[in-house]
Amino acid sequence: MQPRYLPLVQIFGVPARYTVPLFQRPYVWNKEEQWEPLWDDISHLADRVLAAGSGTAVAGHFLGTVVLEQTMTPAGTIGCREIINGQQRLTTLQILLKAAEHVLATVKSTAKVQADEAGAKAADVAGRQVGILTANAAYSDDEEKYKVWPTNDDRAAFRLVMDADGPEALSSDPSRMAETYRYFHGAIMSWLGQGPHVGSRPTAMASALQSHIKLIVLDLDDSDEPQAIFETLNAHGTPLLPSDLIKNWLLWEASRQKLGHVEKMYQTWWRGFDADPQYWRAKIGTGHAARPRIDTFLQNWLTRRTGDLVPPKHLYARFLAHVSAPEMPADIPALMEDIHLDGGCYRVIDQPAGHTRLDTFFRRLAMMDIVVFHPLLLALMRRPGSDATDKAAVAEMLESYLVRRTVCGNQTRGYNDVMKTLLTALDALAPTAPAAPAIGAALVGHGNRAYGWPDDTAFRTAWESRAFYGNLRRVRVLMILQAIEEFYQREGDKGEPIVTFDFSSLEIEHILPQEWEANWPLPETEGANLERERRLHGIGNLTLVSGKLNPSLSNAAWLDGPNGTKGKRDLFGHSKLQMNARLAKHWGEAWNHAAIDSRASVLFGAARNIWPPPPAQGVLS
Repeated sequence: MQPRYLPLVQIFGVPARYTVPLFQRPYVWNKEEQWEPLWDDISHLADRVLAAGSGTAVAGHFLGTVVLEQTMTPAGTIGCREIINGQQRLTTLQILLKAAEHVLATVKSTAKVQADEAGAKAADVAGRQVGILTANAAYSDDEEKYKVWPTNDDRAAFRLVMDADGPEALSSDPSRMAETYRYFHGAIMSWLGQGPHVGSRPTAMASALQSHIKLIVLDLDDSDEPQAIFETLNAHGTPLLPSDLIKNWLLWEASRQKLGHVEKMYQTWWRGFDADPQYWRAKIGTGHAARPRIDTFLQNWLTRRTGDLVPPKHLYARFLAHVSAPEMPADIPALMEDIHLDGGCYRVIDQPAGHTRLDTFFRRLAMMDIVVFHPLLLALMRRPGSDATDKAAVAEMLESYLVRRTVCGNQTRGYNDVMKTLLTALDALAPTAPAAPAIGAALVGHGNRAYGWPDDTAFRTAWESRAFYGNLRRVRVLMILQAIEEFYQREGDKGEPIVTFDFSSLEIEHILPQEWEANWPLPETEGANLERERRLHGIGNLTLVSGKLNPSLSNAAWLDGPNGTKGKRDLFGHSKLQMNARLAKHWGEAWNHAAIDSRASVLFGAARNIWPPPPAQGVLS
């Protein structure tokens, strides 16, 4: 390994190409975390160069380390190195230099219009000094023009930036690289036009960029192991995702095994993850648990494959342990294809677009915010023996298990163990066997009775007696009410699937309002106030409305007043929701404690149909 401390003019000012290998992540730097700190460093450096004046030494500014590996190139072509570490920094510097080149051209034109020959000449010289850092002058293939050549999915955006003739060409380009350009173009333009010694600023900026910004460049030799260096750099603070390391290992191992079609493997099985960073690299979860979606997916994939829960912080280490069997090399094509296929299944789980029973379960599972069963669902979706009917049966059973336990207020901390039990039961089946019987038996026969499947007695008792609103998460109450409305609509439409109703617009409404004192007098019986409070937030007193009601209507009495004021019953009588149409029809004459109890019982009948009891042979209570 040969370290050198070099200014940009020695890195970019000579014919050279720095290519980003397939295993590298896409361009991810952003304004707050990287561009602004980088510009602060460069602008302060340019200030020092400007203040020092001509002939005065200025200390260089260290911008980090890049690690390069020499690659073989044909005679007559420009020498090439692969970037093992530092592609984000080198790519950003190239875009910054292009922005500076364009700003200096604008300064030159402005000086000419103002008949400032000295200023025009200074800007022209500075622009040419910067310009030689952004493109190779002599090249045989078009790609050789670019000093830095990004990974596949960034190349089109990089070309547009580096080939642009000015900021107008990039004003509406939505890519992150164009955004990078616009940020630095504005920052450099502002610096050149403000403060003392404006006429000397182009020269100072060019000098700072080409001569005073320095990097440590490590050139690997034949005895160095690029993969080990890449992982070591990440371990010491380089912000790479575990998924980046996994991708790196797969592609590097494919090259080491001399499989010969690494590019095709990447395009076929991994490119989809890199091509959609807005989805796969977006963080999900909250607080310290927030992680990029691709890492969460790979955690689920590895849990499915190993049968063991994989902590997020140990994802890459567990992956290496899984694929590094000493007796034989890993089957890289099979691994990459498996990850690719599970990635498609994960996206269906995460963003269900269909109207099957399984899709409905995925949507409800998301509303319950239960993700621990995703490895099991990945396994289910890939099974040859699980057709649509079998998957629907598993979905119904698992949803019943979870909803009944939610309504009964059962603990959730052991769901990891439940998921592992179900995954083990699934793995024990012949691939062509249906999954539903085994999943049902495992749910009913789970060894820990604290995680049993509530029977009808326990479910009904909790359904009719507990406060839903305030005790359950609001979104879970919303999911339960929406499920009942969907059931009613299917029941009234002879089982046709719902495709047009927008359930996302619905809000939970208390029929007897939370502020009931003005219009809902208490019965003159002992304990009436306690009885009211018990029923107020129960399922029998909750319904759905399209958007929040006006408070005056929401808190109105049930029936129309003698002075012509409208009662709350009319709001439900004209609703398109089946739940509300039935409310107005069956309890239209009075809404009181008895009506709330009656409706809770009726709603339970629907709930029992949606979430049926556990198989009779092993009912647990």
